[in-house]
Amino acid sequence: MNAPANEPPLAGVRVLDFGLLTAGANTSAMLADLGADVLKIESGAYLDPFRVVGKPDNHDGWWNRSPQFRFTNRNKRGLAINLKDKEGQRVIRELAAECDVVVENFRRGVLERAGLGYEDLKIINPRIVYAAISSQGDTGPERMNVSFGSTLDATSGIASLTGYEGEEPRISGMDVNYPDQIVSLFAAGVVITAIMEARRTGEGAFLDFSQREVASFTLGEEILAASVDPHRRQEPVGNREEGIGQQDAFRCRDGRWLAVTLVGGSVPGLESFCAAHDGIQAMAALVDRGVPAALCNDGADLLQDGALVGVTLARDGGGGLVKGLPYRLDGHGVAIERPAPDLGQHTAEVLRTLLGYNDGQISKLAKAGVTSTTPTVSGV
Repeated sequence: MNAPANEPPLAGVRVLDFGLLTAGANTSAMLADLGADVLKIESGAYLDPFRVVGKPDNHDGWWNRSPQFRFTNRNKRGLAINLKDKEGQRVIRELAAECDVVVENFRRGVLERAGLGYEDLKIINPRIVYAAISSQGDTGPERMNVSFGSTLDATSGIASLTGYEGEEPRISGMDVNYPDQIVSLFAAGVVITAIMEARRTGEGAFLDFSQREVASFTLGEEILAASVDPHRRQEPVGNREEGIGQQDAFRCRDGRWLAVTLVGGSVPGLESFCAAHDGIQAMAALVDRGVPAALCNDGADLLQDGALVGVTLARDGGGGLVKGLPYRLDGHGVAIERPAPDLGQHTAEVLRTLLGYNDGQISKLAKAGVTSTTPTVSGV
């Protein structure tokens, strides 16, 4: 992006962020981590659902204290602008003229009905990169479907491979939502590539990003096998894998689980050996013998892993846990310049500095409810 050596790679890039939950909000968060100025658009009429999912209590301001929201929206500035309101739509169009990127994962048609779709915004800003991160893509018979990670597990084919032999398929569930995680990684990379092209040509692009297609992309070998044998049905097989002599997770004496993979041959009595030793002891003994083995870590273990600090895990200025970048830049992990914003925390600041609004204009929007920072019943 030709940023100066002492600045992050996306310095000078501005993002209009309608991203929700993980797929959208984490895409824009990674852009923010790389130095982009990300303007998170919500309103009292419609919150990012993570503010509600992580609701810690019923006291005033609960919508600003959700751990899930703060985990996924660090390094952003927060604006409360009601996109259902005509005045709110006008303000958002003004913001779009000053931005390089739009990120959204609404149901198809939501922004188009508000006059904020790609065709509307490219008239205002021909260089805009518009990333539509939808469930099934922008076209086709299922384009209006709403999805979560669990339904994407199913429609992408991932669930056909997960689970144990003789049991039902298993979905990753709300605690993981595996497809959402990988979608945001792919989407951030595609957006950055599109920004570079827009800088070169002066022309933006509409990025039709199907979450289902991204998840299915990771199953290339299974799709290829089915093309050879159309009647083949993949059933869950647990940890067993063709061509692998021994592969499983074994419970150790201290309750830890040890993952072991042997390509050729097997270790007799491995289950009994693990049951008789603590996890670290069993792992060390097997590794010393050249057997690939690793402890199965849980969340508590990962928090103690120094190698992950600043990379996949980080802390904001208030000590809150946030999601980091899954890679390092010049040996460094993510820098948390600001914690996730309160609802509308930076509305007045951005309207003044970016659009030149005066106090009277800002007050008028507030009195009309366009920039309300209090959730309505319908919004919750």
